[in-house]
This record gives sequence, structure tokens and C-alpha cells, in this order.
Amino acid sequence: MSDQDFIRQTLKEADLYRSQGLLVDAKRKYLESLKVIGKNESLKKNQKLIHAINNKIRIVNKALMEIKESPEIPELPKDLVHLIKKLFTFSQTKESAAIEGAVALAKFGQYEQALMEFQKLLEEGILPVVTAKNIIRCYISLKAPNAAVAEFERWRSRNLISDQDLKYVRSFLISSLQKEGIRVEIPEVEKTPGPVKPTKKGEVFLEISAISVAFDGGSLKGQTVDFDVHFQSANTVSIVIPAAQNALAEAFKPGKKFSSIQCYSPITVFRTSGTVTGMDKIKQGPRQGDFTVDITIDTD
Repeated sequence: MSDQDFIRQTLKEADLYRSQGLLVDAKRKYLESLKVIGKNESLKKNQKLIHAINNKIRIVNKALMEIKESPEIPELPKDLVHLIKKLFTFSQTKESAAIEGAVALAKFGQYEQALMEFQKLLEEGILPVVTAKNIIRCYISLKAPNAAVAEFERWRSRNLISDQDLKYVRSFLISSLQKEGIRVEIPEVEKTPGPVKPTKKGEVFLEISAISVAFDGGSLKGQTVDFDVHFQSANTVSIVIPAAQNALAEAFKPGKKFSSIQCYSPITVFRTSGTVTGMDKIKQGPRQGDFTVDITIDTD
């Protein structure tokens, strides 16, 4: 990949991170691009490009400063705290165990096997929204967005998921594709004729889409880093750290307790604590060599 192509891709990623509110990652990507420009004699002369990137960094820095200076997120009302605790609790059934088993396969790069498991669970009507979203995640991880769209169309035509749930899955699919820089027209969900396959009970938990971890020690002390949540089992979320970011990975040793973790979900944003409960290298698939980190979020 040429320096120009690298910068083009890096700036695209940075803009995407910024659009998703992942400001720390966006700034890191902008700085990466400037570093490459500084080593390229031809690109160093492109003052217009350098000025544009510096301007984006200034905008991100301003946004980060505003967040830092803003009042702390107010303490959640007791009823919402109770709701979060309730939604974080998976019913201890064979259905939830089956979901967790398939998630474990996906976390370690066994996406094809995980897809087979998730598709079987969906056919059985087990936790359809959770299962459908994990199928989408697997396809995105496999760099097969068209397959995810085709799968969604299949769900629509076969009435495997209720209209209300399918609308939610559609929004998740669109958001997942946009994070990859892909924009595809996906038809609105219309009321479908015929009965929808009945689902089994137990689909009750709070979905966490992203977290911000504040470091209170080590080389990253004072920094806050944003992560997308790739998979989730009950109140344990899994994030992925690129193989190149060894220093960051070192900060997530199993047993490490973080006192300030901000969680983003569809219904609320809240701050809590959490503990690293697992860390492994992905051994195969597109993310081979990257680190998968499990963090168990405290709900007390």
C-alpha cells in the first residue's frame, strides 16, 4: 500500500470514528496520518492537506476538552439502576448457555462455526434479536457485508423474526455497515403476512454497544480510550485490540479492575466499574493476531 493510499484509508477511518463519537481513536488516526506525511518528501509539500488534518485534530481536541470539563454524568435514578441490573441478568437456561457457547466461538475467530450455531438457534426461535445481531457481527468480522444483507432479506421473507424485532435488527445492520464505511439501501420493514415463528423466553438483557475506559495507572494514566463492543454475554462485554497496539493490550491483564467505565446502550449512558476476566489472541480469521478482551461490568 502506498503512503497516499494509507493516508486516504487512515483519514477515512478517523472520520468514521469521529462520526461515531470515538474521539480518542479518531485523534490517534489523524496523528498517524500526519506522521506518515512527515516522512514522505512529496506529501510534506501538501500544506493544504496538512492544514485540513490539523484542523480536524483541533476540532476533536475541542470536543474532548468539552467532555472533560462537562459535569459528571448524574447519578442514575434508582428505578433505572434497578432496570439496568434486571436487563444485565441472563436467565440461567440452556438457551442462554447455547448463545454464550456460540459467542465464545466468534470471539476466537471461529466465525463460520459460530454462524452455524447462531443460525440453528434462530431457526429454533431462541433469543432471535440477540442471535440475529450476532450473525450480523460474524459476517461483518468476515468482511462479508453483502452476506449480512442477504441474511436479513431471508429473515424478512421467512418470518423468522417479528416485525418489531426486525426493525431493531435492521437499525443494527445499518449501523454496523456504516461503521465499516458501507452505505447500502435496506428496505424498510413492512408488516409481513402469515404467523411469525414463536420465540422462546429469556431475551432480557441490556445491550452495551460501546464503552469508554479511564486509566488510573500505568503508562496510560489519565487517558480515556473508547472501544466498540464486538460481542456480549450477559454483563460481560468483549472488545478487540489490534495486534499492533501491544502497549494498550498490556493494560488489560486479567484481574485488572477499572473503577471508571462509561457504557453506552440504546436506553441510557451510565458510568460503572468492571474487571478484566479474560484475554486471548485471536488465532484465525481476518482478525488473526489481534487481542480479544473480556470485561465483566459491575451492576451493583
